[in-house]
Amino acid sequence: LLVGHKCDLVAERAVSAEEAGHLATTLGMAFVETSARTNCNVELAFQMLAGSIQQALGQGPLAPHRGCGGIRLITSQRCHPPPAWGEPQERCQC
Repeated sequence: LLVGHKCDLVAERAVSAEEAGHLATTLGMAFVETSARTNCNVELAFQMLAGSIQQALGQGPLAPHRGCGGIRLITSQRCHPPPAWGEPQERCQC
C-alpha cells in the first residue's frame, strides 16, 4: 500500500495524485492519499492495509522477503531524526 500523506496541503504538493497512482500501479500496489490533520482517508488506509494482509494470509503462510529479515522498504529518501524538544521545526515532506 502506497500512502500519500498531508493531502490537505494542496499548495505544497510535490507529487500529483496521478503520478503517485501510476507508481503504485507499476509496483503492483494500491494507493491512497491521507491527512491526519483533517482525518481524510486515515481509517480507509488502515482498512486497506488490513484487507491486503487478510487476503495475503488467505493464500497461505507468508514467507519473509529474502535478505531483508521479512521487512522490505521501498524508499529513495531518508528522513532526518526529529529536532530536539523546543527547537524550531520546518515542514518535513519525506
